Amino acid sequence: MNKVLVIGLGVIGASFSYALKRKNYYIYGVDKDSETIKYALNKGIINEGSIDIEEFLNKADIIILAVYPKDIYNILENYKFNKKQIVTDVSGVKEELVNIVNDLDLECKYVSIHPMAGREKSGIMYADASRFIGANFLIIPTNKTDDLAIEEMKKLAKALDFGNISIITADYHDKMIALTSQLPHALAVALVLANDDENTVDFIGDSYRDLTRIAMINHKLWQELFKENKNNLIKNIENLTKKLDNIKDCLKNDDYLQLEEMFKQSTIKRELMNKKKVAR
Repeated sequence: MNKVLVIGLGVIGASFSYALKRKNYYIYGVDKDSETIKYALNKGIINEGSIDIEEFLNKADIIILAVYPKDIYNILENYKFNKKQIVTDVSGVKEELVNIVNDLDLECKYVSIHPMAGREKSGIMYADASRFIGANFLIIPTNKTDDLAIEEMKKLAKALDFGNISIITADYHDKMIALTSQLPHALAVALVLANDDENTVDFIGDSYRDLTRIAMINHKLWQELFKENKNNLIKNIENLTKKLDNIKDCLKNDDYLQLEEMFKQSTIKRELMNKKKVAR
């Protein structure tokens, strides 16, 4: 299965294309922007390109939907895939998507994936063939997933040099992503917006820079992701608020021993993550 159609040549779709092409996959690229197609061809990111999905739809063995969640639904409902094809997506939320896929009358095999290798930059000009090296790769089966589809996704992940590969359910995926991805983005946005001092830039060090890097956010995409996973995210925001309140109470009550204990526990917990080889 060496012929891959990537629909959506943003930073993730283009990075998939670029990396897979280097591993001898034949890449068809589709994007609604003709200038993006021209860029992809000129930079050698894809072998062939078009703004028309139909042009390559029946030529590919694997189809990767690298578009916004609402656009995934539209494609699945309006295009016909054959029974030999494996269709996947790289959406950041899964439960609603998997439920929709399970209810659709699709002839193809469908298995969802999540490459945990996002960046704050968006657009094809930031495509990077080395983006996925060592990153976590999540596989989320649907009722249209078989063993072959799973094995092909594992093969794809290994070709891209991902690190840990996990197979999980859609609901568990969304619970964990709310904590490990969406909550940090919410925190970064809140931290930046909480600041109203125009001289902040003169005092920025690594801590502020690292914490707020992801506040440079693709606003349309992340609005969709937050919306589709809002219940899990709300729970995590509430838990975080409780911990911030604990720190605030320590300060108000001059309870510095308890504050020190919180710092100690957070250090221990983070060091344990390092021992388990936290993916970049």
